[in-house]
Amino acid sequence: MKTVDKLYGIHSKIKNCMLALGGAGVFIMMLYITVDVLVRNLSSTALVGTFEIVSYYIMPLTILPSMCLALASGVMPRIVAMTNRLPHKAQRVNVIILPVLEMAAYILMFLFSMKYAISATQDNLSFVAGTTSLPVWFMYYLPPLAYVMMTVESLFVLLKNILTDNTTILYQGKDPDEENASI
Repeated sequence: MKTVDKLYGIHSKIKNCMLALGGAGVFIMMLYITVDVLVRNLSSTALVGTFEIVSYYIMPLTILPSMCLALASGVMPRIVAMTNRLPHKAQRVNVIILPVLEMAAYILMFLFSMKYAISATQDNLSFVAGTTSLPVWFMYYLPPLAYVMMTVESLFVLLKNILTDNTTILYQGKDPDEENASI
């Protein structure tokens, strides 16, 4: 179990980096929209393509990298709210089956989104902001990355549920660095 906790610690550091990326996206979106509003109100012009740039670049950068952390924190609704009243044996079966079903769904979503990202790359997908065509194909690789992270998160949940008598769906492992710091 210590090895799984150590690996989960590495996964948690990657999740935190992706959360920082999402937080940077929120800050950039706030700054960009504020500057656009100021320019609109103080002059007779506006920033060109604000809606397109925010919707094609900044929103995916804000939402997709932090999806795994939302999954790990328990924010997303889970069926456990209904299954935790079942007998212990039924709960044990559910905590094995549910992560497997989640992983199957995430793997399918990864495959579909990766296929779409590859297609967007081959087509050199872009959008028009004002009179300029800006590439957007590279943003289509964020959903597959998010689904890989969510699959790994569910894999850790599955491993913990198999190796322990755990009947929850969240991992909640101990970070080995924190464990060593308290000694």
